[in-house]
Amino acid sequence: MAANRSKTGYVLLGLLNEENLTGYEIKKIVDTRLSFFWSESFGQIYPELKRLAAGGLIAVCEEPVSSEGKNSKQSIKYQITVSGRYELQEWLKTPVEKETVRYELLLKLYFSNSSSSATMLEHVREFEINHRRQQQLFGKFEEQLKQNLDVHSNHSRILMVLSFGQKLWESYADWCGQTIALLEQEIAEHENPPNE
Repeated sequence: MAANRSKTGYVLLGLLNEENLTGYEIKKIVDTRLSFFWSESFGQIYPELKRLAAGGLIAVCEEPVSSEGKNSKQSIKYQITVSGRYELQEWLKTPVEKETVRYELLLKLYFSNSSSSATMLEHVREFEINHRRQQQLFGKFEEQLKQNLDVHSNHSRILMVLSFGQKLWESYADWCGQTIALLEQEIAEHENPPNE
């Protein structure tokens, strides 16, 4: 792949290296299994699938998909080619680029001296709720993988990634608890200022 190509192509090659998938199925996997460390939109996935197919790295195959018991609907599935597998292997050998982390919550909290503590408290609580949901989802996914380690050769590696995610969720929970307590304290002090 060209050096200036986005990582989207490698995400697609990696997933297609596991099994044949439709664009919709790829998006669903990214939104569930990869969500704590990667995101892709349909607007990124479908154009990249076309580029990969045009470059001979994946092939398009038509397979019947059952929709409510009907087998008449066709859904386009993609499969990785030998060239695509080679390209994926070459990318896996390259050094990892600098990781980028962006959290809008932290950006808002950083600049929140011009906002109320109550507003920031609600943002942090929402962040906590969302990440607890994701942590629970990953816990279920982790259990399924542990029960099916022999199904795919990559399952043990996926468990390593999930372990990272679980530790990340734990640190989020700790941070949320501490930050919520501090913001609640600020609110209480603002409502009941100390006597001078």
